[in-house]
Amino acid sequence: MPTNQPTWVNSLFHQQVFFVVYFIALWVLTSYGISLLSGWGTLSHRFRNSGAFYSYQWPSQSIRMRALMNYNNCANLGADQDGLYMAVFPVFRIGHAPLFIPWSEVQVVRGDTGLIFKKQKLLLGREELVPLFVSLSLAEKIKEAARQRWPMETIGI
Repeated sequence: MPTNQPTWVNSLFHQQVFFVVYFIALWVLTSYGISLLSGWGTLSHRFRNSGAFYSYQWPSQSIRMRALMNYNNCANLGADQDGLYMAVFPVFRIGHAPLFIPWSEVQVVRGDTGLIFKKQKLLLGREELVPLFVSLSLAEKIKEAARQRWPMETIGI
């Protein structure tokens, strides 16, 4: 069967090493691109967290951020009176450093969004204003953990 590709191209695509390098490069570029589109990368400039977080935590959560970027069942969220902790599973960590955002940098937008599955919208970073959408039940758990430090609701931006 004749092909239009040179023989060296066909042999290159049949090499296992090439496939592994190609897969890793694609994984890195995709993960980093999602970080930039979602706003996670933007937030990491100011809110990168290098320490462990030991307060209330909710693993394997689904969240949505800017540009309709969804993190389905791979986001770990936590909260205490000092702020909101966010991380993703280690396999998705490229471009997604763990974050700790103090409550003074979080705005809660009044009302909920979504037709079927209602979400609470939070705006992260006073300068960045990156939207974070969480389920109403998770928002209630976060609010309980934050206690009196939970931000007052603002009119939608």
